[in-house]
Amino acid sequence: MPNTVSHKVFERVREKKESYRRYNFEKLQEEAFATFFDLAQENTSIETLYLISVAVPKEFFGLESRLYVIHPRSFQLEKVCTSEEGLVPEEQRLDFDVPSSDTPLEAEGSWIFPIRGNQALAQWTPILGQSRTIGMFEIYPKDKVDAKGHFFLEKFTNRIGYNLHMKLLIQQHFDHIKFINQLVADIEHNVISPNMYYRLFLIKLKKLLGSYQQVQQELADIMLFLRNQNEALSNHLCEIQRPLLESNIGLEQEYRLLKKHYEHTSLFLETLLRRDHFEKGTYVLRKQSCNFRTEIMEPLLERHKPQFEKRKIAIDSHFDSVPDEQITLFVDKGLISQVFDNFLTNAIKYTQEVEDQFGHRIKLLSYSREVLKDHFGDGIHGIRFNFFTTGKPLTLEDSRRVFEEGYRAAGAAHERGSGHGLHFVSNVVEIHGGKVGCEPQRFGNLFYFVLPMKDENPTVNASAPPSQMPLSSFSR
Repeated sequence: MPNTVSHKVFERVREKKESYRRYNFEKLQEEAFATFFDLAQENTSIETLYLISVAVPKEFFGLESRLYVIHPRSFQLEKVCTSEEGLVPEEQRLDFDVPSSDTPLEAEGSWIFPIRGNQALAQWTPILGQSRTIGMFEIYPKDKVDAKGHFFLEKFTNRIGYNLHMKLLIQQHFDHIKFINQLVADIEHNVISPNMYYRLFLIKLKKLLGSYQQVQQELADIMLFLRNQNEALSNHLCEIQRPLLESNIGLEQEYRLLKKHYEHTSLFLETLLRRDHFEKGTYVLRKQSCNFRTEIMEPLLERHKPQFEKRKIAIDSHFDSVPDEQITLFVDKGLISQVFDNFLTNAIKYTQEVEDQFGHRIKLLSYSREVLKDHFGDGIHGIRFNFFTTGKPLTLEDSRRVFEEGYRAAGAAHERGSGHGLHFVSNVVEIHGGKVGCEPQRFGNLFYFVLPMKDENPTVNASAPPSQMPLSSFSR
């Protein structure tokens, strides 16, 4: 690929070199080009470019001009600048009468040239639509423009178009960033902060459930007291208490599920919508020591357990092969939790039943972790997290590309997805200084990621990475 790109670039340079020889511009025209390019690069504002565009023909060739540009929101052609009056006030920019065309036009007393944008960037510029034309450039008096001058002005207008297009994109991106920052502030105010009230709601709900249990206990004490004095009343109260007790058990279960859902959603919301991400234009880590088993893996497995059971996927854990106390990792808990969540949700979607070497039909997710000694250099060990799922092994091409943005393996079409999840995983792991990978195996696929350990001399029995995880250990 690099050689192909290099060849094309050198070929285009040679083509341009020959083109300029054929153009045979006069010295003054070459100086006009150089002046325009220098000043267009010096200044970043669009309105300064408008002024430069009309000033160069006037100062070098004594030609007057009017510049018309399609407004990026209204998509209407507006007169924005003239060599005689300078910038046109915004409220007067629609006061003109000039035709729009994809080819040069000869008008009464003037030439009108189309200003074309860069077609390669058309997808990022809504105003282009089906046409490359983003404006018109009117030059007058017409009788001062001979054939050679006409050719120069056509090429000059093309240069205006490419520079104007780039500056429109820059302005569009600035506006986009401004909007995103405002949106983040709105999210923080209207989503993140109100979400904290749910925590208070859960605390109050827990207190009410506690009061409810206390009333039930008092009712049980009364029943016990009445058993020997008024058995009929005691039995009647028992009939009343039974559905109350069942309701209370149900409410306790719903409370626990609601609390877990709140904690999970809040962690993801507050992590993904963190203001720092948007201000810096990348994920900004807030690292802390984390127990992966109790703080990440167990809560996520509990949350996804009904889906695994629904799809009849067995879960096999090998986390115990490395005790928690031997692992020291400092990570952004919210982002790394979403890495684990992506692997689990993918396991739910793509795990398939296979027949192992013993003839057993199994449908399995197996996860494990292990220490890789000196994986990131001398004394810098890594901790590798493995997720093996049974199913059809990926091709080598798919396994190499599966972490690319938007890429989906050939066998993934039966499940909904955007191809973004594993790309997100790759980004998060890499900004933690780690690496990701996929290894197709005999009975399925092994996805993994490796994070650097912070303890420079951990006392561990580091093992080698499993190029093949034995399926027999999964089906015992």
